Amino acid sequence: MVSETMSCSVALASPSDALIEYSSYILEEINDLLKVEYNKKGRKYRVVNNTLQRIRQEDKHLIICPEQLELKLSFYSAFMILYNIGNGEILTRYPEFCCTILSLAQTLEENHWYEEENSSVLHLKNSKIDPRQLIKEEADKFIEQYPLTETHTTQGINLLICSKLNFLHTDHHIGTKLEGYYMKFYIEKYFNINDEALSYPDVLIALKSCVHWGNIKGILYKLEVPHIQTTPELIENFKKFPDPSPELKQSVYERYPSGTSKYCLLKKSIETLADSPYAQLIPFDQTTYPIEWLYRLCKDIESNPIKYHLRSKAKQLSDIPPVSLAELTMKYNSLSSKLFQFIALAANVLIDSKDHSFLQNSKIPKLNQELINENDKIYKYLVDLRKKIDIYETKSWGTEDIVARLQQEYNHSSSDTLFAQISELRQVYARPNQSVISTT
Repeated sequence: MVSETMSCSVALASPSDALIEYSSYILEEINDLLKVEYNKKGRKYRVVNNTLQRIRQEDKHLIICPEQLELKLSFYSAFMILYNIGNGEILTRYPEFCCTILSLAQTLEENHWYEEENSSVLHLKNSKIDPRQLIKEEADKFIEQYPLTETHTTQGINLLICSKLNFLHTDHHIGTKLEGYYMKFYIEKYFNINDEALSYPDVLIALKSCVHWGNIKGILYKLEVPHIQTTPELIENFKKFPDPSPELKQSVYERYPSGTSKYCLLKKSIETLADSPYAQLIPFDQTTYPIEWLYRLCKDIESNPIKYHLRSKAKQLSDIPPVSLAELTMKYNSLSSKLFQFIALAANVLIDSKDHSFLQNSKIPKLNQELINENDKIYKYLVDLRKKIDIYETKSWGTEDIVARLQQEYNHSSSDTLFAQISELRQVYARPNQSVISTT
Protein backbone atom coordinates (compact mmCIF):
# COMPACT_ATOMS: atom_id res chain seq x y z
CA MET A 1 0.00 0.00 0.00
CA VAL A 2 1.43 3.21 -1.07
CA SER A 3 0.53 6.27 0.92
CA GLU A 4 1.02 9.66 -0.57
CA THR A 5 1.45 12.67 1.59
CA MET A 6 0.03 15.80 0.03
CA SER A 7 1.44 19.03 1.35
CA CYS A 8 -0.27 22.34 0.78
CA SER A 9 1.40 25.50 1.89
CA VAL A 10 -0.87 28.46 2.68
CA ALA A 11 0.75 31.85 3.20
CA LEU A 12 -0.79 33.45 6.28
CA ALA A 13 -0.61 37.20 6.75
CA SER A 14 1.02 38.57 9.86
CA PRO A 15 -1.32 40.13 12.46
CA SER A 16 -0.16 43.64 11.53
CA ASP A 17 -0.71 43.07 7.80
CA ALA A 18 -4.13 41.59 8.48
CA LEU A 19 -5.05 44.58 10.61
CA ILE A 20 -3.97 46.99 7.88
CA GLU A 21 -5.96 45.04 5.30
CA TYR A 22 -9.08 45.05 7.43
CA SER A 23 -8.70 48.74 8.23
CA SER A 24 -8.48 49.50 4.52
CA TYR A 25 -11.66 47.53 3.98
CA ILE A 26 -13.46 49.52 6.69
CA LEU A 27 -12.29 52.83 5.19
CA GLU A 28 -13.56 51.78 1.78
CA GLU A 29 -16.91 50.90 3.30
CA ILE A 30 -17.05 54.30 5.02
CA ASN A 31 -16.26 56.09 1.76
CA ASP A 32 -19.04 54.15 0.08
CA LEU A 33 -21.41 55.10 2.90
CA LEU A 34 -20.63 58.79 2.38
CA LYS A 35 -21.92 58.47 -1.17
CA VAL A 36 -25.17 56.85 -0.12
CA GLU A 37 -28.17 59.14 -0.29
CA TYR A 38 -31.43 58.66 1.55
CA ASN A 39 -34.69 60.06 0.29
CA LYS A 40 -37.64 60.76 2.53
CA LYS A 41 -40.72 62.59 1.28
CA GLY A 42 -38.74 64.07 -1.58
CA ARG A 43 -35.94 65.35 0.66
CA LYS A 44 -32.39 64.09 0.25
CA TYR A 45 -30.11 63.19 3.17
CA ARG A 46 -26.49 62.10 3.43
CA VAL A 47 -24.08 61.19 6.25
CA VAL A 48 -22.24 64.35 7.32
CA ASN A 49 -20.18 64.57 10.50
CA ASN A 50 -21.47 61.16 11.64
CA THR A 51 -25.10 62.27 11.40
CA LEU A 52 -27.72 62.34 8.67
CA GLN A 53 -28.12 65.86 7.31
CA ARG A 54 -30.42 67.21 4.66
CA ILE A 55 -28.65 68.04 1.40
CA ARG A 56 -29.81 71.10 -0.53
CA GLN A 57 -28.80 72.70 -3.81
CA GLU A 58 -26.18 70.15 -4.80
CA ASP A 59 -25.49 72.11 -7.96
CA LYS A 60 -23.98 74.80 -5.68
CA HIS A 61 -21.61 72.42 -3.85
CA LEU A 62 -17.91 73.13 -4.25
CA ILE A 63 -16.01 70.13 -5.62
CA ILE A 64 -12.46 69.83 -4.29
CA CYS A 65 -9.42 67.60 -4.34
CA PRO A 66 -6.99 69.09 -1.78
CA GLU A 67 -4.52 66.22 -2.29
CA GLN A 68 -3.95 67.43 -5.87
CA LEU A 69 -4.10 71.21 -5.78
CA GLU A 70 -2.56 71.40 -9.24
CA LEU A 71 -5.90 70.22 -10.64
CA LYS A 72 -7.44 73.55 -9.54
CA LEU A 73 -10.66 71.65 -9.05
CA SER A 74 -12.20 74.25 -6.73
CA PHE A 75 -11.62 76.96 -9.34
CA TYR A 76 -13.32 75.01 -12.11
CA SER A 77 -16.12 73.95 -9.79
CA ALA A 78 -16.79 77.54 -8.69
CA PHE A 79 -16.70 78.73 -12.30
CA MET A 80 -19.20 76.05 -13.30
CA ILE A 81 -21.53 77.19 -10.52
CA LEU A 82 -21.34 80.82 -11.73
CA TYR A 83 -21.71 79.74 -15.34
CA ASN A 84 -24.90 77.84 -14.50
CA ILE A 85 -26.55 80.68 -12.56
CA GLY A 86 -29.20 82.04 -14.87
CA ASN A 87 -27.59 82.09 -18.28
CA GLY A 88 -24.10 82.91 -17.00
CA GLU A 89 -24.63 86.63 -17.51
CA ILE A 90 -23.18 87.35 -14.08
CA LEU A 91 -19.68 86.54 -15.40
CA THR A 92 -19.78 89.42 -17.88
CA ARG A 93 -21.94 91.77 -15.84
CA TYR A 94 -19.94 91.57 -12.59
CA PRO A 95 -16.54 90.03 -13.49
CA GLU A 96 -14.71 91.41 -10.42
CA PHE A 97 -17.36 89.99 -8.13
CA CYS A 98 -17.01 86.62 -9.86
CA CYS A 99 -13.21 86.76 -9.58
CA THR A 100 -13.60 87.23 -5.84
CA ILE A 101 -15.71 84.08 -5.62
CA LEU A 102 -13.25 82.10 -7.77
CA SER A 103 -10.28 83.26 -5.72
CA LEU A 104 -12.09 82.45 -2.48
CA ALA A 105 -12.85 78.93 -3.70
CA GLN A 106 -9.19 78.24 -4.45
CA THR A 107 -8.04 79.74 -1.15
CA LEU A 108 -10.46 77.60 0.84
CA GLU A 109 -9.24 74.44 -0.86
CA GLU A 110 -5.55 75.29 -0.54
CA ASN A 111 -5.73 76.06 3.19
CA HIS A 112 -8.39 73.55 4.26
CA TRP A 113 -10.70 76.37 5.33
CA TYR A 114 -13.72 74.73 3.72
CA GLU A 115 -16.79 73.32 5.44
CA GLU A 116 -16.91 69.64 6.32
CA GLU A 117 -17.15 67.49 3.23
CA ASN A 118 -20.55 66.33 1.97
CA SER A 119 -22.36 69.35 3.47
CA SER A 120 -21.73 72.15 0.97
CA VAL A 121 -18.36 70.84 -0.19
CA LEU A 122 -17.76 67.56 -2.05
CA HIS A 123 -14.55 65.67 -2.64
CA LEU A 124 -14.02 64.65 -6.25
CA LYS A 125 -14.13 60.97 -5.26
CA ASN A 126 -17.69 61.47 -3.95
CA SER A 127 -18.83 63.64 -6.84
CA LYS A 128 -20.88 62.45 -9.78
CA ILE A 129 -19.14 64.92 -12.10
CA ASP A 130 -15.72 66.38 -12.82
CA PRO A 131 -16.18 70.10 -13.63
CA ARG A 132 -13.01 70.16 -15.72
CA GLN A 133 -14.66 67.90 -18.26
CA LEU A 134 -17.59 70.28 -18.59
CA ILE A 135 -16.29 73.82 -18.30
CA LYS A 136 -12.48 73.95 -18.49
CA GLU A 137 -12.18 75.78 -21.81
CA GLU A 138 -14.64 78.54 -20.84
CA ALA A 139 -13.03 78.95 -17.41
CA ASP A 140 -9.52 79.24 -18.84
CA LYS A 141 -10.65 81.92 -21.30
CA PHE A 142 -12.31 83.90 -18.50
CA ILE A 143 -9.24 83.81 -16.28
CA GLU A 144 -7.02 85.00 -19.13
CA GLN A 145 -9.20 88.08 -19.44
CA TYR A 146 -9.70 88.61 -15.69
CA PRO A 147 -6.66 87.35 -13.71
CA LEU A 148 -7.14 86.56 -10.02
CA THR A 149 -5.26 88.73 -7.51
CA GLU A 150 -4.57 88.91 -3.78
CA THR A 151 -7.16 91.68 -3.62
CA HIS A 152 -9.82 89.26 -4.76
CA THR A 153 -8.76 86.84 -2.03
CA THR A 154 -8.92 89.50 0.69
CA GLN A 155 -12.33 90.61 -0.50
CA GLY A 156 -13.64 87.06 -0.53
CA ILE A 157 -12.41 86.35 2.99
CA ASN A 158 -14.06 89.48 4.38
CA LEU A 159 -17.36 88.57 2.73
CA LEU A 160 -17.03 85.07 4.16
CA ILE A 161 -16.48 86.44 7.68
CA CYS A 162 -19.52 88.71 7.32
CA SER A 163 -21.65 85.76 6.23
CA LYS A 164 -20.69 83.77 9.33
CA LEU A 165 -21.63 86.76 11.49
CA ASN A 166 -25.00 86.72 9.75
CA PHE A 167 -25.29 83.01 10.53
CA LEU A 168 -24.51 83.66 14.19
CA HIS A 169 -27.16 86.35 14.45
CA THR A 170 -29.89 85.17 12.06
CA ASP A 171 -29.20 81.49 11.26
CA HIS A 172 -28.86 82.54 7.60
CA HIS A 173 -25.65 83.36 5.75
CA ILE A 174 -27.43 85.67 3.33
CA GLY A 175 -31.20 85.25 3.53
CA THR A 176 -33.80 86.28 0.96
CA LYS A 177 -32.07 89.65 0.79
CA LEU A 178 -28.63 90.90 1.75
CA GLU A 179 -28.37 91.17 5.54
CA GLY A 180 -25.86 92.59 7.95
CA TYR A 181 -24.32 96.04 8.10
CA TYR A 182 -20.79 94.92 7.22
CA MET A 183 -21.88 92.58 4.43
CA LYS A 184 -23.72 95.45 2.74
CA PHE A 185 -20.80 97.78 3.41
CA TYR A 186 -18.20 95.52 1.78
CA ILE A 187 -20.36 94.57 -1.19
CA GLU A 188 -20.85 98.23 -2.08
CA LYS A 189 -17.24 99.16 -1.29
CA TYR A 190 -15.64 96.38 -3.31
CA PHE A 191 -17.96 96.10 -6.28
CA ASN A 192 -20.07 99.26 -6.27
CA ILE A 193 -23.12 97.00 -6.09
CA ASN A 194 -25.90 99.08 -4.56
CA ASP A 195 -29.39 98.11 -3.40
CA GLU A 196 -30.71 98.35 -6.94
CA ALA A 197 -28.07 95.95 -8.25
CA LEU A 198 -28.76 93.57 -5.38
CA SER A 199 -32.28 93.18 -6.71
CA TYR A 200 -30.56 91.29 -9.52
CA PRO A 201 -31.14 87.76 -8.19
CA ASP A 202 -28.02 86.20 -9.71
CA VAL A 203 -25.78 88.22 -7.36
CA LEU A 204 -27.56 86.91 -4.27
CA ILE A 205 -27.58 83.35 -5.62
CA ALA A 206 -23.84 83.46 -6.30
CA LEU A 207 -23.05 85.02 -2.94
CA LYS A 208 -25.28 82.60 -1.07
CA SER A 209 -23.55 79.69 -2.79
CA CYS A 210 -19.96 80.65 -2.05
CA VAL A 211 -20.26 81.74 1.58
CA HIS A 212 -21.58 78.32 2.56
CA TRP A 213 -18.27 76.77 1.49
CA GLY A 214 -16.32 78.27 4.40
CA ASN A 215 -15.95 76.40 7.69
CA ILE A 216 -18.36 77.85 10.25
CA LYS A 217 -16.46 76.70 13.34
CA GLY A 218 -13.10 77.87 12.04
CA ILE A 219 -14.29 81.36 11.18
CA LEU A 220 -16.27 81.83 14.40
CA TYR A 221 -13.13 80.66 16.22
CA LYS A 222 -11.10 83.37 14.44
CA LEU A 223 -13.79 85.90 15.39
CA GLU A 224 -13.02 84.89 18.99
CA VAL A 225 -16.55 83.70 19.73
CA PRO A 226 -16.23 81.96 23.13
CA HIS A 227 -16.61 78.19 23.47
CA ILE A 228 -16.49 77.21 19.81
CA GLN A 229 -15.97 73.45 19.52
CA THR A 230 -12.63 73.00 17.78
CA THR A 231 -10.11 70.27 17.08
CA PRO A 232 -6.30 70.47 16.97
CA GLU A 233 -6.53 69.99 13.20
CA LEU A 234 -8.97 72.88 12.76
CA ILE A 235 -6.86 75.18 14.92
CA GLU A 236 -3.76 74.26 12.93
CA ASN A 237 -5.55 74.83 9.60
CA PHE A 238 -6.79 78.26 10.67
CA LYS A 239 -3.44 79.56 11.95
CA LYS A 240 -2.90 81.22 8.57
CA PHE A 241 -6.45 82.57 8.29
CA PRO A 242 -6.28 86.40 8.28
CA ASP A 243 -7.21 87.97 11.58
CA PRO A 244 -10.65 89.64 11.27
CA SER A 245 -10.73 93.39 11.87
CA PRO A 246 -11.58 94.64 15.39
CA GLU A 247 -14.87 95.96 14.02
CA LEU A 248 -15.89 92.52 12.79
CA LYS A 249 -14.89 90.91 16.09
CA GLN A 250 -16.90 93.47 18.00
CA SER A 251 -19.86 92.82 15.71
CA VAL A 252 -20.21 89.39 17.34
CA TYR A 253 -21.79 91.12 20.35
CA GLU A 254 -23.85 93.75 18.56
CA ARG A 255 -26.77 91.36 18.14
CA TYR A 256 -28.03 88.33 20.03
CA PRO A 257 -27.56 84.84 18.57
CA SER A 258 -30.26 83.32 16.41
CA GLY A 259 -33.22 82.13 18.46
CA THR A 260 -32.84 84.59 21.37
CA SER A 261 -34.09 87.88 19.92
CA LYS A 262 -37.12 87.84 22.23
CA TYR A 263 -34.93 88.28 25.30
CA CYS A 264 -32.95 91.04 23.64
CA LEU A 265 -36.21 92.81 22.75
CA LEU A 266 -37.45 92.50 26.33
CA LYS A 267 -34.28 93.95 27.79
CA LYS A 268 -33.97 96.73 25.22
CA SER A 269 -37.63 97.71 25.62
CA ILE A 270 -37.55 97.86 29.40
CA GLU A 271 -34.33 99.89 29.31
CA THR A 272 -35.85 102.32 26.82
CA LEU A 273 -38.69 102.86 29.27
CA ALA A 274 -36.20 103.25 32.11
CA ASP A 275 -34.38 105.92 30.09
CA SER A 276 -37.58 107.82 29.27
CA PRO A 277 -38.03 111.28 30.85
CA TYR A 278 -40.56 110.20 33.48
CA ALA A 279 -39.15 106.80 34.46
CA GLN A 280 -38.48 108.14 37.97
CA LEU A 281 -42.24 108.40 38.40
CA ILE A 282 -43.09 104.85 37.30
CA PRO A 283 -43.39 102.37 40.20
CA PHE A 284 -42.01 98.94 39.40
CA ASP A 285 -43.05 96.02 41.58
CA GLN A 286 -40.80 93.02 40.95
CA THR A 287 -43.18 90.72 42.81
CA THR A 288 -45.75 91.41 40.07
CA TYR A 289 -43.27 91.83 37.22
CA PRO A 290 -40.16 89.73 38.01
CA ILE A 291 -37.20 90.86 35.93
CA GLU A 292 -33.89 89.84 37.50
CA TRP A 293 -34.12 86.48 35.69
CA LEU A 294 -33.99 88.42 32.40
CA TYR A 295 -30.76 90.24 33.25
CA ARG A 296 -29.16 87.04 34.51
CA LEU A 297 -30.12 85.24 31.30
CA CYS A 298 -29.10 88.09 28.99
CA LYS A 299 -25.69 88.36 30.59
CA ASP A 300 -25.10 84.67 29.91
CA ILE A 301 -26.34 85.00 26.32
CA GLU A 302 -24.03 87.96 25.74
CA SER A 303 -21.09 86.13 27.31
CA ASN A 304 -21.68 82.74 25.62
CA PRO A 305 -23.65 83.42 22.41
CA ILE A 306 -22.86 80.12 20.68
CA LYS A 307 -24.31 78.17 23.61
CA TYR A 308 -27.71 79.68 22.79
CA HIS A 309 -27.58 79.53 18.99
CA LEU A 310 -30.57 77.89 17.34
CA ARG A 311 -28.41 75.23 15.68
CA SER A 312 -25.66 74.91 18.25
CA LYS A 313 -26.52 71.29 19.01
CA ALA A 314 -27.30 70.18 15.44
CA LYS A 315 -24.03 71.58 14.09
CA GLN A 316 -22.00 70.74 17.22
CA LEU A 317 -20.83 74.34 17.49
CA SER A 318 -20.36 74.66 21.26
CA ASP A 319 -17.78 73.01 23.49
CA ILE A 320 -20.11 73.47 26.47
CA PRO A 321 -23.60 71.94 26.61
CA PRO A 322 -25.89 74.00 24.36
CA VAL A 323 -29.17 75.35 25.67
CA SER A 324 -32.47 73.98 24.38
CA LEU A 325 -34.36 77.06 23.22
CA ALA A 326 -37.65 75.17 23.47
CA GLU A 327 -36.98 74.41 27.13
CA LEU A 328 -35.88 78.00 27.68
CA THR A 329 -39.16 79.26 26.23
CA MET A 330 -41.18 76.93 28.44
CA LYS A 331 -39.24 78.03 31.51
CA TYR A 332 -39.60 81.77 30.96
CA ASN A 333 -42.74 82.08 28.84
CA SER A 334 -45.08 83.32 31.59
CA LEU A 335 -42.45 85.69 33.00
CA SER A 336 -41.75 87.07 29.52
CA SER A 337 -45.45 87.60 28.86
CA LYS A 338 -45.85 89.54 32.10
CA LEU A 339 -42.97 91.87 31.24
CA PHE A 340 -44.29 92.37 27.71
CA GLN A 341 -47.62 93.40 29.26
CA PHE A 342 -45.92 96.01 31.44
CA ILE A 343 -43.95 97.32 28.47
CA ALA A 344 -47.09 97.58 26.34
CA LEU A 345 -48.93 99.55 29.02
CA ALA A 346 -46.11 101.97 29.78
CA ALA A 347 -45.15 102.45 26.14
CA ASN A 348 -48.69 103.19 25.01
CA VAL A 349 -49.52 105.52 27.88
CA LEU A 350 -46.28 107.37 28.56
CA ILE A 351 -44.06 107.45 25.47
CA ASP A 352 -44.51 107.76 21.73
CA SER A 353 -43.75 104.29 20.38
CA LYS A 354 -43.36 105.78 16.89
CA ASP A 355 -40.02 107.14 18.07
CA HIS A 356 -38.93 103.60 18.94
CA SER A 357 -39.75 101.23 16.09
CA PHE A 358 -38.88 98.08 18.03
CA LEU A 359 -41.71 98.86 20.47
CA GLN A 360 -44.05 98.16 17.55
CA ASN A 361 -42.73 94.59 17.41
CA SER A 362 -45.46 91.96 17.16
CA LYS A 363 -44.19 90.30 20.36
CA ILE A 364 -45.36 93.35 22.34
CA PRO A 365 -49.13 93.04 22.88
CA LYS A 366 -51.58 95.64 21.68
CA LEU A 367 -53.31 97.81 24.25
CA ASN A 368 -56.79 96.30 24.64
CA GLN A 369 -59.35 95.80 27.37
CA GLU A 370 -58.11 92.32 28.26
CA LEU A 371 -54.60 93.67 28.83
CA ILE A 372 -55.96 96.56 30.89
CA ASN A 373 -58.10 94.26 33.04
CA GLU A 374 -55.12 92.00 33.81
CA ASN A 375 -53.03 94.99 34.89
CA ASP A 376 -55.74 97.30 36.22
CA LYS A 377 -53.78 98.86 39.08
CA ILE A 378 -50.69 99.94 37.15
CA TYR A 379 -52.77 101.01 34.15
CA LYS A 380 -54.91 103.38 36.23
CA TYR A 381 -51.80 104.83 37.81
CA LEU A 382 -50.10 105.40 34.44
CA VAL A 383 -53.18 107.08 32.98
CA ASP A 384 -53.42 109.39 36.00
CA LEU A 385 -49.71 110.14 35.74
CA ARG A 386 -50.01 110.95 32.04
CA LYS A 387 -52.86 113.40 32.70
CA LYS A 388 -50.89 115.25 35.36
CA ILE A 389 -47.78 115.39 33.15
CA ASP A 390 -49.89 116.85 30.34
CA ILE A 391 -51.23 119.56 32.65
CA TYR A 392 -47.75 120.68 33.66
CA GLU A 393 -46.42 120.46 30.10
CA THR A 394 -49.20 122.78 28.90
CA LYS A 395 -47.93 125.24 31.50
CA SER A 396 -44.45 124.95 29.89
CA TRP A 397 -42.87 123.30 32.89
CA GLY A 398 -39.55 121.57 32.27
CA THR A 399 -39.17 117.82 32.69
CA GLU A 400 -37.04 118.07 35.84
CA ASP A 401 -39.54 120.39 37.51
CA ILE A 402 -42.43 118.09 36.60
CA VAL A 403 -40.60 115.07 38.01
CA ALA A 404 -39.73 116.88 41.24
CA ARG A 405 -43.29 118.10 41.71
CA LEU A 406 -44.95 114.75 41.04
CA GLN A 407 -42.44 112.87 43.22
CA GLN A 408 -43.69 114.97 46.12
CA GLU A 409 -47.31 114.44 45.12
CA TYR A 410 -47.11 110.65 44.72
CA ASN A 411 -44.61 110.23 47.57
CA HIS A 412 -42.94 107.17 45.99
CA SER A 413 -39.75 105.72 47.37
CA SER A 414 -37.15 106.56 44.74
CA SER A 415 -35.68 103.05 45.04
CA ASP A 416 -38.98 101.49 43.96
CA THR A 417 -39.14 103.25 40.59
CA LEU A 418 -38.44 101.70 37.21
CA PHE A 419 -35.50 104.05 36.75
CA ALA A 420 -33.79 103.05 40.01
CA GLN A 421 -34.34 99.32 39.72
CA ILE A 422 -33.20 99.04 36.12
CA SER A 423 -30.16 101.20 36.88
CA GLU A 424 -29.19 98.78 39.65
CA LEU A 425 -29.69 95.71 37.45
CA ARG A 426 -27.59 97.28 34.70
CA GLN A 427 -24.70 97.67 37.12
CA VAL A 428 -25.00 94.22 38.68
CA TYR A 429 -25.26 92.35 35.37
CA ALA A 430 -23.04 94.50 33.16
CA ARG A 431 -20.81 92.48 30.84
CA PRO A 432 -17.16 93.66 30.65
CA ASN A 433 -16.62 96.01 27.70
CA GLN A 434 -20.34 95.82 27.00
CA SER A 435 -21.47 97.30 23.68
CA VAL A 436 -24.86 98.39 22.47
CA ILE A 437 -26.98 95.40 21.52
CA SER A 438 -29.34 95.80 18.58
CA THR A 439 -32.75 94.13 18.35
CA THR A 440 -32.80 94.18 14.55
